[in-house]
Order: sequence, then structure tokens, then C-alpha cells
Amino acid sequence: MKRAIDRETVLKAIATNPLFTNVPSVTVPIITMFNDPNTSFHSLSKVIETDPEMSARVLRIANSGYYGFREKIKTVSHAVTLLGWNTIKMISLGSTVLARMQKKNRRLHEHSNRTANIARFLALESHFYKIEEITVVGLLHDIGLIILEICFPVEYYKAKQYAVDHKVPFYIAEKRVLGVDHGIIGGWTLEDWDMPKNIATPVMWHHNYMDKKYHSRKTAVIHVADVVSTVLDFSGPGWEKIPEVSQAAIDTLGYSDTQFRDILYTLMDMKFDPLIT
Repeated sequence: MKRAIDRETVLKAIATNPLFTNVPSVTVPIITMFNDPNTSFHSLSKVIETDPEMSARVLRIANSGYYGFREKIKTVSHAVTLLGWNTIKMISLGSTVLARMQKKNRRLHEHSNRTANIARFLALESHFYKIEEITVVGLLHDIGLIILEICFPVEYYKAKQYAVDHKVPFYIAEKRVLGVDHGIIGGWTLEDWDMPKNIATPVMWHHNYMDKKYHSRKTAVIHVADVVSTVLDFSGPGWEKIPEVSQAAIDTLGYSDTQFRDILYTLMDMKFDPLIT
């Protein structure tokens, strides 16, 4: 079918929406520094300090109970040294986008935090070695949904009505009505912002898991975490249908049916604190 929303339309919309226009100016310099082997903690701190919102968030997270530092962290440079490269990457990429979600859709903000926590847990269970990277993807996975809601409200409500009328998960309604789902929209956005493929690709395909695609293990984690997150704390409207978990994704992570059931029971008993506030 002909897409009602295409890549060019999405990128034009986010380039002119004040909620999103300054995201690349904050994140791209930091991404560039992470890719530079000569980057020092000092130079990274200086870049973060140029953005007051980012600086405040780094300090707030460093002083949160999640990391448990005994002394109060007063400077960005001290926070960067203590938290390390991967955590700073999570904060810089994830929190900048998540702050936009919090302003417009508190429930989506909470879901993204919860998904990131579950993805982190699953990644540890599956013996991933880039845990913070998976966490970033969890935080960003539904950015396309907030873009759709804010930049394309007419199309958003058409898809929502289709989901109500046909009793299907929202991402299926999106594909049938718009020709594209919010995962694809999010992937296009992150690619345009020069986010690394290992972050953009799992976001793009988290509702359309295929085990032959690049970064399939990361995508499998996010796909499973997204569905489990929705199931464990479902407080949505009665019309909303929860997507099914892909058996191929479970197989990719190496879980038997019994192991996956045990993991679900463990997650049901866990309390997750927000990674990004």
C-alpha cells in the first residue's frame, strides 16, 4: 500500500518541531566524541557542560540512589569520571529524547523507562557485554510513537480508531492505516540524527522482529522487553491490545519455554526504579 507517512515527511516534521529541533545539537557532538579514540573524560565533560539541561540531568542521575555513591557529586567532570563512558552515553542519548516524552506523554515516558529496565535485565540474563547500549535502545524504542502523536495527530487518531474498531495492537493499526509503524518512524529519526546503527536498527524493527537482520539479538531483547513491560504494568485503555511475543525472538535469546516462564515470574516480583527521570 502507498504510505500515508514516508521518511521525507517525518524528517521534515521533526526538523521544524521545537520539541525535537535541538536534540541533534546535544547528542551528535557526544556521539562523535564516543567514536573518537582520543576523547578524554575532560573533553567529554566540557561538551556536556555546554548544555544546562544535560548537565543537570547527569548530576541528578549521578546523585540518585540507583548508583549509590556515598559522597555528593557536585561537578559534571566528577560525575563523568565516576559513571563512565557507557552510562554517560545512556544518559546523553536516552534522557535527551525521554525528556520530550515526559513533557507530552507521561505514560509513554514510564513505559520507556520500564522497558529499558527489563531490557537491561534480559541482556544480563543473556550474557550481553554492552548492557548500557541495550538500555539506551530501551529508552528510545518508542520515540516514533511520540513523533506520530505530536507531529501527525490526524494520522495518529485514525490509527487509534482502527485499533479500536478492529481490536488489533496499535502497531498493526499503524501499518494498515499509515503503511508504516512507529518503530520505523523512530528508526528513520535516529538515523537522521546520526545515531549509531546498533541503536537505530533495534528501534526500527522492535515490532517486526526478524532473526536474519543485523543486530538481531539487540532487537530480540527490545522486542521482548517492550511486550513484557506492557504486560507487567498494563494500565492502558480497554481498547488497547497487547502484541504477542515473537517465538523467534525468544529462540534468538536462547530461552526454553520453561526458562522464559521463570524469567517472567522473576520480573513480576521485581521493582524497577526509573533509569532516567
